[in-house]
Amino acid sequence: MRPIDLCTAVLVTTGNRALAAPSKTRWDAVEELMGISLRSKSSFDSRVTIVDAGGERLSFEEWLENHPAASARLWVSPFPSVDVSDPSLESLPHEVREAIDNGGIGFLLFADGERVERFVPREVEPERYDISGPQLLAFIQGRKHAAALTEVLARELDTEVADLEGSLGHRSPDEMQDIVSRFMSAGAEVEYASAGEDGLDSHEAEQWNDFFASASDSPGLSFEYLYAGPGSEDELERDLDSARASLASTLEAIRDFAHAHGLRSWSKLFRRSHLRLSLEPQPVEDLVELLQLNDLPTPAIQLALCAASSDVFGGMGSWNDMAFEGETGERYIQLSDRLLSSVKTGLRTSLNRSVR
Repeated sequence: MRPIDLCTAVLVTTGNRALAAPSKTRWDAVEELMGISLRSKSSFDSRVTIVDAGGERLSFEEWLENHPAASARLWVSPFPSVDVSDPSLESLPHEVREAIDNGGIGFLLFADGERVERFVPREVEPERYDISGPQLLAFIQGRKHAAALTEVLARELDTEVADLEGSLGHRSPDEMQDIVSRFMSAGAEVEYASAGEDGLDSHEAEQWNDFFASASDSPGLSFEYLYAGPGSEDELERDLDSARASLASTLEAIRDFAHAHGLRSWSKLFRRSHLRLSLEPQPVEDLVELLQLNDLPTPAIQLALCAASSDVFGGMGSWNDMAFEGETGERYIQLSDRLLSSVKTGLRTSLNRSVR
């Protein structure tokens, strides 16, 4: 599973356990297992933040405590079709629509009997550099080759040297991550090229390294769940038997296709994935241990594990990196689309069994 999908699995299953049986929620165990902070006082660098309708940012535990209704539940539901004509999406902020485009297994959907709220997840890269625009410019202007470095920075920002101060003055910390990274590469070339045969002065090099040192030795990937407006419980997937049968038949069909075309490694992978629907789950994988910690039934754990192991889609070398001609190509595309749909439905349906 992608990190963003795994994070959603953590929130839905742990959240439902906390809502249904607060005294039995194993916060420490879940956080230690996943290496992630769900509470405001946790020590892990990788954090989960819920951004509510008013833009307030809360830890996951704090957000749950603000939703104490007896009927409160957390669900995973499909993303809506990303269509500019969809009125439910048109009014959303750009960052929310962008998060929907980036995927994941679906919305984290909160329901308390009176209202339904959708939250779309996004991964938040850690800020490696605690350097503001004015600080970067001041550092450059204090270097031996300030003029050349200033020109490099202006070129990277596609602006004039005279406009640099104004351009850097309003840059956000997030924007500065990219600016600093780009300048470090181009600026280092200028520094070494200008140093001559004797090389870079040790004091100059030490200053450079100290200034551009990472803000943290081991920053962690964090996650935000952004409010995405009202939702509907009508779109929820809850039929575990149907989802298991759909994924099983899809894996059998695509395994037969792979075998018929000499794709032995893929055929073996699909066969092994299919077996996960019948094998007793063993706590040797994080996903299995998480779902066992949160007391999901065995059939749901089997389905989640089967779906996760059947996710063969990605970049170079993945299942969808191949091509076939004619009718074989059409069958390949048809089966691939069917598998992707079954995998997503399987993951969502299995996690929704955490609702008591």
